[in-house]
Amino acid sequence: MTTISSDDAVAIIGVSFRLPQCSNWRELIDVLAEGRDCIRPIPDSRVANTKQPLTGNEKEGGWLDEITGFDHRYFGIALSEAEYIDPRQRIGLQLATEAIINAGYTPEELSNAHTAVLVAAHGGPHPDLFQSLSGQGQANPFAFIGSLHAFSAGRIAYLLDLRGPVFAIDTGCSSFLVALHEARNKILTGEADFALVGGCELVLGALPQHSETPGGLGVESTTDRCRPFDAMADGAGFGEGGGFVLLKRLSRAYQDNDVIHAVIRGSAVNHDGSRSNGITAPSSAAQTEVITAAWRQAGVTAADIGYIEAHGTGTKIGDPIEVQGLIDVFATYQARQEPCIISSVKGNFGHLSGMAGLAGLVRIMAQFKTSQIFPTVHFQQLNPLCGSTEELPIHVSSSCESWARQGQRPYCAGLSGFGLSGTNVHLVVEEAPSAVRASKGGAVDERLVLVSAQTAQDLSTYLAAIADTLSSTEASINEIADILMLGRRHLPFRWSCTALSISHLVEQLENRDSISSSLPSSSSSLSVGLIFDDYSPIDTQILVKRGEAFPAFQHTIKQAENLCSRENWTPRQRWIIWLLGNHAVLAKFGIAIDLLLAHGAGKLAAQVIDGTLELADALHLADVQITDSTFDKQRLQAVLQKQPELCLVRFNRSGELATAINALGYQSYDGESALLTLLGDWFVSGADLNWQQGFERKINRRLELPYAPFIATNCWPETIANPAMVSDAVLHVSEQNSGESVEEILLTQAKEVLKEPGLTLEDDFFAVGGNSLNGEQLIVRLNEVLGTDLKLLELLDCLDLNEFCQLAKDSISSPTVSTLTSPSVEVRDNENVLSGQQLAIWAAMEISGESGAYNVPAAVFINAEVDIIWLEDTLTELVLKQPMLRCSLKYNEGGVSPVIHPPMQIKLVHTEIDLTEYTIAAGIPALTQRLRQMVEEPLSPYDIPPTRFELIQVNFSDGGRQVLLLNFHHLFFDGWSWRLVLAALSGNKIAPPVRDYFDYVVGQYSLLESEQGRNLEVFWAEYLANMPSLLLPSDGDGGRASDLQGANLPVMISKEVTEKLKLMAMNSRVTVQMLMLTTWAALQWQISAQHDICVAMPVANRQMKDENTIGCYVNTVIVRTRIEPHQPFRAVLNTVRQASLNAISHSAFPADRIQKLMANIPYHLTMFDFQNDVDPIRGFGGNGAAVELLDVDPNGAKYPLNFTCIEYGNELQARLEYSASLFSQDTAYQWLNVYVDALTRLVTLGEDIDLFTLFDGQGDTLSDVPDFQF
Repeated sequence: MTTISSDDAVAIIGVSFRLPQCSNWRELIDVLAEGRDCIRPIPDSRVANTKQPLTGNEKEGGWLDEITGFDHRYFGIALSEAEYIDPRQRIGLQLATEAIINAGYTPEELSNAHTAVLVAAHGGPHPDLFQSLSGQGQANPFAFIGSLHAFSAGRIAYLLDLRGPVFAIDTGCSSFLVALHEARNKILTGEADFALVGGCELVLGALPQHSETPGGLGVESTTDRCRPFDAMADGAGFGEGGGFVLLKRLSRAYQDNDVIHAVIRGSAVNHDGSRSNGITAPSSAAQTEVITAAWRQAGVTAADIGYIEAHGTGTKIGDPIEVQGLIDVFATYQARQEPCIISSVKGNFGHLSGMAGLAGLVRIMAQFKTSQIFPTVHFQQLNPLCGSTEELPIHVSSSCESWARQGQRPYCAGLSGFGLSGTNVHLVVEEAPSAVRASKGGAVDERLVLVSAQTAQDLSTYLAAIADTLSSTEASINEIADILMLGRRHLPFRWSCTALSISHLVEQLENRDSISSSLPSSSSSLSVGLIFDDYSPIDTQILVKRGEAFPAFQHTIKQAENLCSRENWTPRQRWIIWLLGNHAVLAKFGIAIDLLLAHGAGKLAAQVIDGTLELADALHLADVQITDSTFDKQRLQAVLQKQPELCLVRFNRSGELATAINALGYQSYDGESALLTLLGDWFVSGADLNWQQGFERKINRRLELPYAPFIATNCWPETIANPAMVSDAVLHVSEQNSGESVEEILLTQAKEVLKEPGLTLEDDFFAVGGNSLNGEQLIVRLNEVLGTDLKLLELLDCLDLNEFCQLAKDSISSPTVSTLTSPSVEVRDNENVLSGQQLAIWAAMEISGESGAYNVPAAVFINAEVDIIWLEDTLTELVLKQPMLRCSLKYNEGGVSPVIHPPMQIKLVHTEIDLTEYTIAAGIPALTQRLRQMVEEPLSPYDIPPTRFELIQVNFSDGGRQVLLLNFHHLFFDGWSWRLVLAALSGNKIAPPVRDYFDYVVGQYSLLESEQGRNLEVFWAEYLANMPSLLLPSDGDGGRASDLQGANLPVMISKEVTEKLKLMAMNSRVTVQMLMLTTWAALQWQISAQHDICVAMPVANRQMKDENTIGCYVNTVIVRTRIEPHQPFRAVLNTVRQASLNAISHSAFPADRIQKLMANIPYHLTMFDFQNDVDPIRGFGGNGAAVELLDVDPNGAKYPLNFTCIEYGNELQARLEYSASLFSQDTAYQWLNVYVDALTRLVTLGEDIDLFTLFDGQGDTLSDVPDFQF
C-alpha cells in the first residue's frame, strides 16, 4: 500500500440511515450478521397511513414502515407546506440533520462553514408525490416545488443555512456513490469544508404488481428478491431507504478531534460509452477501468483490498459481467494468496436504486466496527456464468466470518456502483484510525449535564439511550457533558444534573425519576434578582475553586489581584470579590439581572456593578465603611410584590437580608454551594443561557452519542391512489338522480370521498381509509342530499356502512331540520376581490413569506368539563353565518382572489398536553408557552379554509383542564371579530350580519373611484410627504427589517396605574389610548433622538352595518406628529390627539394605497395597537363552565416594534412584539420597562412635566433598583 497523505483523504465523520427494519448501528449489525431477508409485504400501518389501495397482487419489497411522519415544527415548516413536500425530501432533510448531530455538531455550527450538499435525486420510475396528487392538490402552490428534484438538496441548504455547492445528482443506480465522489472532490479542491451527501428512495404511487415473468427491462425478479451471484438469481427486487454522511478532510478531522467512522482514500467515475451491448447493459471493461483508477488514486493494490461490496443486483447477466470485471482487475496485480471476499447487501434490503450505494457503504462500516464479514443473503451456489469457484480471485461470502487483519494495517474495502444509465463509480473505503486521541480541557470537580427533547416521552427515551451508551463508553465526563451542552440543540422538555464521573452520571440517569427542577414554574423569559447581603466569611480557597469552575469569576479574581495580592485580602474584601465574581458569572451566561437588593457590605459590590464606584475604592472601603441602619420592611415588600415571578439568588446561607426576604414569604435559591444546580434548574425551567460563553468552553472531542428523536407528525395529503379510480367529472350533489335509493346515494358518496371504487355496504368506513376529516365530509354531503341531521359520532358507532345506511333511513323519516342550511352568501369565484387591507397583508406575506405573525389566535382556559356538543354546534353555527371563517385564497391569472367554501359541521381536533410535573396553579406559564409554540405554526391562506379549532386536554399533577384553541388568518379576521366569537361562546345572541364582507369590498372600490376617494389620496400624499425613516439602534447583524421572525414580551399594567390613567383621561377629555399613544410616540423620540415621529396605528374601520360581520376591516393609518421634549406632556398630548384624529377621519383610504405613498417601506415604523370594549368572557353559554383567556399571541413582528394593549374589563393587558433580527431581548425588555416606567411617572407627576422629566433616570436597570438600608 502506498501511503496517502491525510490531506488527500476524506473522513466520514457523521452517519445516519433509515433502511428496512434498521435505523441504527445495533439494528443494522443484527440484520446483517443474521443474514436476515428484510423483503416482505407492504406493512399494514404504511397502507393505512398513506391510504394506499391494495389489489392483493402487490410485490413484496424492502419496505420502510413509515413515510408519512415528519417533524415540520423542528424545521419551521408549516404543516400546510410540509404535506406537499415529497416524503423522499422530508425524510432526507431529517436524515441530513441526523448525520450532523451524529458527528457531534449542531446544525447551527455548520451554517457558518462552507458546507456542500449533494443529494442522489430520485430518478424513477416511480412517481413523485406531485403525480400522486389530485387536481386540487396539484393546484396547491407548495405542490410543484415540493417534488422538484433540485429542491431535495436546495431545501436542506436553505433550512440549515448551508452555503457551499448544492446540487442533486441522478445517474441511476450509482447516484449516491457518484455524489460521494463529487463531494470528495469538492473538499479536496477547497470548494467546501464539509459535505453532506445522501438522499432517500421510496416507492410512491401505484404499488408494483407481482408478475410471473420478468418485467420492465428483464431485470426484475419474479420472486421479489435479489440473489446476488447465486445460480437461482432471476433479477432484482426493490427496496426503500435513505441516509446521509457528513464528510471532512481527514487532516482537519484529526486536528478537530472528530468522530471518524471511515476514510475515503480514493474514488473514480466513468461511463460505458459504446463498450456495452446497449445503453442499459453493463460493460465489464468499463468496470475494470473505473476500479483500477480508484485503486490507483487511493494508492492500494489488490493485496490491500480485503473486501469488495459489489453492485450485485442478482441479474443473470449483470452479475457475471461484474465478476468478469473483477477478474480483469485482479489480473493486473500480483496474485493474492487468498481470494478477495465479495458480497452485496441487496440480498438483505433489495435494490435501493440511486441510494443502493448508501446501503453498501454502511454495511462496510458495520463490518469495520465488528471485524466481521457478513453473509450474502440467498447465496447458495455461484452462478455458473461467473466461472469456476476454484479458479476465481474472488469468493462470495456465504456465512458470517471473521475479517482477518493484515498485520497492523486498517481494513480496506472497495465499493462499486454501476448505473443503469452507464455511469460507473468505485470507491476505496478504509477503516477509521484506531488510536484514541487524548481529551483536552482538563478535569473539574463536577460537570453540568443538560439533556432535552421535544416531548416528555421522547425525553425519557432519550435519557435511557444515553444511559445505555455510557455503560460502555471510554469517554470522560468532560467530553460527554460538552457534547450534550454544546453539541445539541436545546428543546422544550428538559432534564439536568451535576455529575463527578461517567458512573455518577449513569447512576443519576438510571434513577432519574427522583430528579426534578427545584424551580416553581416554566418560562423561557428568566427574571432574576440578586441578594447582596452584608459580610459573611469566605475562604480564599472557595474563591479559587469557583474561579476554576467559571472563567468569569477567575477574571474578577485577577482584577482584584492587580490591586492587592490575594494573601493580603481581608475577610470583607474577599466578600466583595465573592459577590462581584458571582455577578460576573451570571452576566457571562447572558442572565440579565432585573433586581439587585444590597445591604451593608453588599452595597459596595452593587455600586461597582452600577458604575458608581471603582473596584479599588470598594476594596478600600470594605473595612472602612461600616453601615448601621434600620430595616425598611415595607419598602422591601413593596418592591418584591411588583415582581412576583422573580427568582431571587443568595450567595450566603444566613444573611440578614436573605433572612428578612424569607420571613416575608419569598423563597431564595442557593447561589453559594449549588450554582451549577441552579443553572441546570433554570435550563429545565425553559431558560436558554449562553453556555459556551459562560463556561468559555468548546468541544474538544466530538463523540457519537444518541440524540433526541424527531416528532413524527402525520404529513400526508389527500392523494389519488390510482388514476383509474378517478372520474374526469366531479360529482356534485345537486346533480344526483332523485330516484336513487338511500343505499345508492350513500355508497356513491362514500366511494368518492374515499376514492375506493370497490367499496360495499359491508365495509367499515374507517377500516378502508376513513377518518374524522373525510368522515365529516361524507356526513355533510349526506345531510345536504338527504335533508338529514346525521352526526360523525353516529358514523363512528356503526360497524359497517349497512348499519349506517339504516340509521340514515330512520333519520329521513324523522321530522328533523338540518342544521346546515344554504350558505349565507353565494360562492363568487369570478367576482370576489381582496380589499385594500387584505392586499397590504398579502403583499407583506409575499415579501417575507408565510409567518405565524399573521395568525390571530385565542386560547380559552376551561375550569370545568365542557359540553363538547354545544361547543361544536355553536362554532358550526358561527361559521355558517360568517362566510369569512370559510374563506381562502386561490391563484388566478391576475394574482389571487378569495373563495368562499360551503359550510361544514365543525368537529374539534382533540389533542393532549402533559404537564404533570406542575400543579394547575404553577403550570399556567408552562402551558402558555406550549400554546404559543402551537399557534406560531403559520396558517396558509390557501388552506381550505385557514382556521383551526382545537380542544386540548391538559394534564396537571393535581387534575386535568381543557383549553379551547382557536386560530384564524388575519386576511379574513381582525381584532374586532373576536367580539363576535367570544359573544357566541358566552351564549349571547348576535344579530345576523346586515351585509357580507364582499359588499363592503365593493363599496370600498366604489369609494376610491369617487371624488371622495381622490380627496383621500390627496390628504395622505400631503400628510406623508417627506416622511422620515425611524432610526432605531439595532442589535442585529444586518437582518432585514421586514423579517417577521420575532418574539414578544408580555407586561401587565398595574391596576393602580390603570385606574389613574382612566382618571387622567377623563379629566383631560381624552382616551386612555391617547395617553398611551402619546407616551409611545415620546418613547420613539427618547430612543432615536428624532423629532418627526410617525407611528402606525390600526383602526376598526367598520360602519354600523359591519359591526356583526367577521372579516378583515381593520385598516392601518399613520399618526405623524412632531415631538418637542421641552414642552409639557399636556401640549405633546394635544398634538398627538389632533394628529391621530386627523388620521382616523381619513381611515377609509386602505392600507395598500397608504403603503404605496410611503414608497412601500412600512417596516421603518413602529406600531401602537390599542383595543378596547372587549367584553371579558367568564364562562361558556352551554353549561356555564368558568373560563379565562390566556395570552398566546404568536411571536411575530409585523413591524420592528409593535406595542399592543387590550383593555379587557378593568385590566390593561399589554405586550411588546419585536423583530428578533433587529433587537435583542435585553434591548426590547429595557425599552418596554422604560415605557411602563414613563406611564407610572406620568400618572404620578401629572401632565405638566416635560419629556425629559418623563424619562428621567432611564439607564442601566441596575442603577434604578432601590438600595435597602438595615
